[in-house]
Amino acid sequence: MGRRAIFGGGAFALTFLALVCIPRHLPSSASTPPLVPANFHARLEQHELTLRGSLPDIETRDRILRHAHSFYDKSEVRIVDQLTVDERISPATWLTALPSILPVLAQMDDRGSIMIDGRSLVLSGQVHTDRAKGTILRNVSSLTATGLELEDHIVANHSPTTRPSLQAKLNELLSRHQIDFESNKATLTPRGLAALNRLIPLLQQAPQTSIEIAGHTDKFGAPDYNRELSRRRAETVRQYFVKRGLTHHFTIVGYGATKPLSTETTQVALRRNRRIELRVLEKGAL
Repeated sequence: MGRRAIFGGGAFALTFLALVCIPRHLPSSASTPPLVPANFHARLEQHELTLRGSLPDIETRDRILRHAHSFYDKSEVRIVDQLTVDERISPATWLTALPSILPVLAQMDDRGSIMIDGRSLVLSGQVHTDRAKGTILRNVSSLTATGLELEDHIVANHSPTTRPSLQAKLNELLSRHQIDFESNKATLTPRGLAALNRLIPLLQQAPQTSIEIAGHTDKFGAPDYNRELSRRRAETVRQYFVKRGLTHHFTIVGYGATKPLSTETTQVALRRNRRIELRVLEKGAL
C-alpha cells in the first residue's frame, strides 16, 4: 500500500474519532456564576449606628451613607461603615427605598435594628407605646411595598413601673445637654442644636402630647428685655421642632429671670438660669 494511501486512511480515522468522541458544544469560556441577593443590616445602640451589608454598586452605598449622616450627625451618633460593594450582588428594588427609612431606628428605645436578606424585612427593638410602634410600621411601608415580607419583632413596653415618663426623660436629657444660644440673641449655638437633636427622638415617641417650651434668662438686663429675649428663644426652639416634622401642640412662654434655679452669681449658676425647659401639659401617649 502506498505511503499516501496510509496517511489518507489515518486522517480519515482521526476525523471520525473527533466527530464521535468530542462534544459538539464546548463552552467558549467559563460559565458566569449566578448573582447573589443584596443584604443589609443596621443597628443603633448607645449612640452608635453600625451599617453592614453587601451592595451591588458604589452609588447605592454612598446614597445610604449620605442619608445616615444627614439625619444622625445632628444627634452626635457615630456611624460605623461596614458596607461592602460586590459586582456579584444583584440589584434590588428595595435598595432605592432603604435610605429614607433609616431614621426609624431613632424612634426605638436604647437600641433597634433593621435587617433585610433580600426576601424579608426584620424590625427589632422596643418602644413605649403601640402608637409609637404603629408610626414605625407606617414609616417602613415604602420597603414592604417593594415585596419584602415584614417580620415585626418590635415590643411595646406598657408597664408604667419600668419606664420613666416623658417628662422625666426630657428633664434628664436637658440636665446633661443644655440648649444654648448666642449671647443676647435667639440664635442657637452648635451645642444648642445638638441638644435639640437629642430631644427629637424622645418627642417622636409621643406625637400628640402638648408641650410648653419655656425660656428663661439670668437676672442681668431689664425685666421686659429678658422676658422678650426668653420668649424669642422659646419660639426658635418651637420652629426648629416643627421644621423637623414634630406634630405636638407647642406653647411658648418667656419667663425672663422670674424663675431662677439659683440665686448665686457664679458663672455656673448664671448659665443654669439661662435655659430652655420643656414641660408636658397633657399625658398623651406616655
